[in-house]
Amino acid sequence: MTDVATPAATTTKWQPVVIGATGGSGTRAFHGIMGELGLFMGERVNGAGDAMDFEPFLDRWINPIISSQGRLDYDWSQTSWWMRLRANTGFNRAMKQFQTERPGGSPWGWKNPRSMYVLPMIAALVPGIRFIHVVRDGRDMAFSDNQNQRRKHFAALFGEGPQHTFDPDTPAASAALWATANMQVADWGERHLGPSRYRRIRLEELCADPTSTVAGLGNWLFPDAAPSGDQTASAAATVKAPSTLGRWQGEPQTSQDAVTGAAQTALQRFGYITG
Repeated sequence: MTDVATPAATTTKWQPVVIGATGGSGTRAFHGIMGELGLFMGERVNGAGDAMDFEPFLDRWINPIISSQGRLDYDWSQTSWWMRLRANTGFNRAMKQFQTERPGGSPWGWKNPRSMYVLPMIAALVPGIRFIHVVRDGRDMAFSDNQNQRRKHFAALFGEGPQHTFDPDTPAASAALWATANMQVADWGERHLGPSRYRRIRLEELCADPTSTVAGLGNWLFPDAAPSGDQTASAAATVKAPSTLGRWQGEPQTSQDAVTGAAQTALQRFGYITG
């Protein structure tokens, strides 16, 4: 059986920039930035700027893919030929729909946080993609009202049964998902995409210094012709820090400790705690 990872059709040498994260990480800020920097980010988007053309594909295939692999830093070529054939067909259909209104030759990309769950597959189908990995403090994420990804994908990634030391319906479970998913995506991105195609940005850094962060992002996106100062300033002006940054600090100490323990390695890796 030959490899069925047929590249998705694109109409320009510019390969898309994909923005992914665990849900609630603040990726909507990046949708606004990309628009100001001149990227086409889709016509059918929700209020957070998520590209809805990909939603049916993500709903259908994330869990089967990560259940079969047991992790997010998987080798797409090693999945079953049947899964690759079916999933590739679904992705290419979504990609075709997304590009329907795209101006020819324009830089483009999409923002859908759950894209990170199928990053190895997307990279196999669209060689040359660049990935922006948005990270927000996992303790904030654990106490968020947005627990859609935990509800949808926790069991697929971790399996079902009594092997966990925490209840899967608790903030600690959300923290564990945040930690595992983000570390595995970071591992894969660093190893397979490298610094020219993988860029990780903490939401807290963007909110603290939007101008410098956006300038760095613009230089990364357009290394041969960086955006002008005015364009960078316009993009930075779209950034609004969410009022919920640091919300974990208002939780009881026992809850803070449980969440920190569940995500400790990732919190250290991404610079949220030391030691």
